[in-house]
Amino acid sequence: MSFKLSSINSKLFMIILLFVCIPLLVLGFIWFEKTTETIEENAVQYSQHLLTQTNEYMDFYLHDLEQATYPFLSNPQVQQFLDMNTFNSNRYKRFIISQQIQEEAFSPLLNGRSDIFGISLINQNGMQVHNYSKVNDYLNMDHIRQMNYELWDDVNNLEPYQFIHIDFIHSTPVLTVVRKVYDKNTYNTSGLLIVNLRLNQISNIINEVTLSHFKQVWIVNDQNKIIYHPNEDQLGQTFSSKQAANHTNDRFSIQNHESLKTLMVYDYSPQSKWTMVANVPMNQIMANLISLRNSTAWIGLILIGIALLFIGGFSFSLTYSLTTLQNLMKKAQSGKLNIQKKQPLPIYRNDEISDLYNSFYNMTGDLDRLMKEIQHSKLIEKEMELKTRESELQAMQSQINPHFLYNTLEIINSHAIIEKQMMISKMTTSLADMFRYNVSNTKSVVTLEEEINQIQTYLDIQQERFEDLSVFLEVSKEEIKEVLTARLTIQPIIENAFIHGYEDYELTPTFIGIYGEQCADYYKLSIVDQGKGMNEQTQTMFNQAFKHNEDPPSDNKTTKRIGLINVHKRIFGNFGSPFGIYITKSDESGTTIEIRLPYTTTFNKREA
Repeated sequence: MSFKLSSINSKLFMIILLFVCIPLLVLGFIWFEKTTETIEENAVQYSQHLLTQTNEYMDFYLHDLEQATYPFLSNPQVQQFLDMNTFNSNRYKRFIISQQIQEEAFSPLLNGRSDIFGISLINQNGMQVHNYSKVNDYLNMDHIRQMNYELWDDVNNLEPYQFIHIDFIHSTPVLTVVRKVYDKNTYNTSGLLIVNLRLNQISNIINEVTLSHFKQVWIVNDQNKIIYHPNEDQLGQTFSSKQAANHTNDRFSIQNHESLKTLMVYDYSPQSKWTMVANVPMNQIMANLISLRNSTAWIGLILIGIALLFIGGFSFSLTYSLTTLQNLMKKAQSGKLNIQKKQPLPIYRNDEISDLYNSFYNMTGDLDRLMKEIQHSKLIEKEMELKTRESELQAMQSQINPHFLYNTLEIINSHAIIEKQMMISKMTTSLADMFRYNVSNTKSVVTLEEEINQIQTYLDIQQERFEDLSVFLEVSKEEIKEVLTARLTIQPIIENAFIHGYEDYELTPTFIGIYGEQCADYYKLSIVDQGKGMNEQTQTMFNQAFKHNEDPPSDNKTTKRIGLINVHKRIFGNFGSPFGIYITKSDESGTTIEIRLPYTTTFNKREA
């Protein structure tokens, strides 16, 4: 079998190559990249969640520590110690008070807490009392006293409760925590409680949650100083500003170093003002998923290869029978319609190829009839095309030019002014404004200011119709400029009030109120009438439909108030939750419908 460029074999080969192999390779490459990206995103999200959970545990621990120091503030011995100095008390009294503070104030803090290295109290006169009884080694108390003096000198710049820095006491890293102690009579800061924490409890919290996942976890305070790190040499070092900026942006970064990707995640705690930082090699958290992805890809490629092999072999064998049929068709083309019948290869007997041969033989006998049918079909097609063009012409002729309508209303307005019929002039102008807003404005989303301007025009016409109609519009012109709504949302609701609140009960419309109110997450617009409202069951049914953004049950669906559903769906469709309408009241005294609309700033953030 020859392989020519114009043959079916070559074309079939090109089709398989261009439309099967290459698309599969491209899709496979895209799938591979997207899968890698998704796996990476999942790894980042899991790591962020794990770090956030660790930070929550840390906040709980720090809050518990803060609560544990509260009783200390009101201790009588502590209050008595605040005013003591070497002049107003003897040495024995100072010794007794110090002993009582150590036993009654410091002991409850130390008991059961292995994380407290030691506690100190310094008063406004520089006197200090300490408890470092849990430290077995020798301590340089002069160093501790000097640290406490330095803290007291900076007391005005300290917060009531604050984590200060990392320091080393006798080669032990400790986190210094201070709490201001106030005189209960003057409420002045008269002392400073200083708690030096070991890092063992912080380390336990981190290791308990993250040890099996992260390679390293460290903590940075609001001055970008490292206050916890597995490597003690890093304690007190400055965390680079470039790295620190990440916890305010994406809260993660991926660093490449010698073809090795390392994930760094950040989580900031507003309570402690600490940023927890962790890193982990990407291949460590993605290894199993990458292996599963690669196995799936190879299995898919093998199955596709086997399928292509069978399809290709079957397809190329098919061309032999088609070549035979081609030779028969050449004979028919030359005018030889009485052709000796041949059959395809045995593999294609009694299938589509065999049917194709039989159809060819039938075709030569029915060729003239088929040509006539084709000509007849073309005549019908031409006729249908003419009818279609005629229908389009009729549709175009039936359209009304809006400018013609505006010009006509303008002429009516001019005649009304000449005849001094100002009511007709006002209604004509209002009607023209309504048509122009409804027809010319193609935007689906407008500001509430535009809608309010349009509804004022509509209500001007209604007040001419109904002399007893009072309209109250209480909205801030500045506020509604910053509120968005779907176009033509207010008018259907007010028309609903006229029709179903007043006219259905043969009542004369007397009141329509529109009230605006700024809320935290949305702008509330209330539309109030004093007609007869719906029953409680109908109100509940519609509110449920609004809540789930769906039509009311089919057995309760009527043309009445169906406009409310359409308005809600248009608002919800443009802005999403929690925006839409809600029936807050509907009874014999009237109906109040609340519309919740977004601010432009909220909507723009969502779009971004």
